[in-house]
Amino acid sequence: MSDRPVEVWRLPEEERRAGRRAAAWTVGPAGEPAVLLVPEEHLTPAGSWRLVKPPYDGEVVVPAARGEWRVPLSGVEVGPDHLALLPGGRVLLTEGRAEQVGADWVPNAAVYGPDGTPDRVLGLGDDIRALVTDRGGRIWMAYGDEGIYGDHPISAAGLRGVDTRGRVVWTPEQKKLPDYPLEGLAAATEGPYAWLAWYPSSSGSYLTRIDPADGSSTTVPCPVRVPLGFAVRGREAVFLDRGGELTWYLLVGKEWKRTGRRGLDRSGPDLPGELDRRRAHGRDGALWFRRGDGWYRVEA
Repeated sequence: MSDRPVEVWRLPEEERRAGRRAAAWTVGPAGEPAVLLVPEEHLTPAGSWRLVKPPYDGEVVVPAARGEWRVPLSGVEVGPDHLALLPGGRVLLTEGRAEQVGADWVPNAAVYGPDGTPDRVLGLGDDIRALVTDRGGRIWMAYGDEGIYGDHPISAAGLRGVDTRGRVVWTPEQKKLPDYPLEGLAAATEGPYAWLAWYPSSSGSYLTRIDPADGSSTTVPCPVRVPLGFAVRGREAVFLDRGGELTWYLLVGKEWKRTGRRGLDRSGPDLPGELDRRRAHGRDGALWFRRGDGWYRVEA
């Protein structure tokens, strides 16, 4: 195992000169990074609760191994708090919060075809803190306390799985969880499995692994209280916290044994720029994170 992060993609200088900036990013189920670029005039000031001002135009760039492909977007009304890839070259954009008008909830997600054509809008719940899509196109989410204790029916369980039509495909059996979820933290996939990190009101955090084939799930303690992101491969895992520290663990029984540690700030000039502390993404044992205008991966 190498603890050295590897740069996978960097925003081309020509995009910067054209005034295009990265507003959101993700990693697809096949391990391909995807970045939403928008003209800088659509960006809101730092610290704003919205990332961009809708309606906005943009383009999702996917620098895949078989060649780069792009999805142009025009007149987007959904904020890009979460970007995700779906089968067939489709793109999902989701706002973290949902607006209620009277008794109805306004859809807060939209699916776009590979040519950028709007496909459908969805309501995915309120206060979405972590979101990941799997190979089958299912959407897995962990919610924050305002969603869990709010009025949106999808958010109430704390953890959910839905399909691309917004139909619920998985809800946790509360009696099988060690406590009731209060805050979603991060999400990852490992082969067919989805992983959601969360914590309850009491101390400690947890990792729940869901098998979409039969809906079964298992939950183990999370060795990092508030991970920015994580990746799992078998009984090995790597975590990144919001302070910029990478830690590696081996699961022995139900206890995590730390096997390595590395601070990103000690990684030298090869990792320039500030760490994106909004999220990192785990896919099949590889953890992806952003620093400045570079995207990196490190193995579990």
